[in-house]
Amino acid sequence: MKILKKLLHLVFGGVFVYAGVLKAWNPQVFLDDVHSFDLLGDPWAAWLAMGLPWLEIFAGLAVITGVLRRGGLLVLNGALVVFLAVIALSWYRGIDIRCGCFGSAEASSNYIELIVRDVFLLVLGLWLFLLRDTRR
Repeated sequence: MKILKKLLHLVFGGVFVYAGVLKAWNPQVFLDDVHSFDLLGDPWAAWLAMGLPWLEIFAGLAVITGVLRRGGLLVLNGALVVFLAVIALSWYRGIDIRCGCFGSAEASSNYIELIVRDVFLLVLGLWLFLLRDTRR
């Protein structure tokens, strides 16, 4: 069970480190994706496009390494709740979004696919958060 928990922490944190690095690599493209949601104007969209990737990277590294793991899990689970809400709102509004979750998205996003993926990640993240840390 201990190896499985370590593997799941690695996978969960790694998803966010990977996603954050892809966005940080080209913030202008990610800014265009943020604009596609039509929720934030500048300068707020720009601040989000510059800051969110680094938040994902550092929180993901916290989950992987175990240093401030619960904080990293809390941040990433909170972000997933916000992502789900924003995706659902955009779907409700009929907006054709480019998610940009894993770098630039060439085409419009599939809402069902995005929601299923984020719900799966949220369930995994919540389960990891609720696990007792047995390192003590």
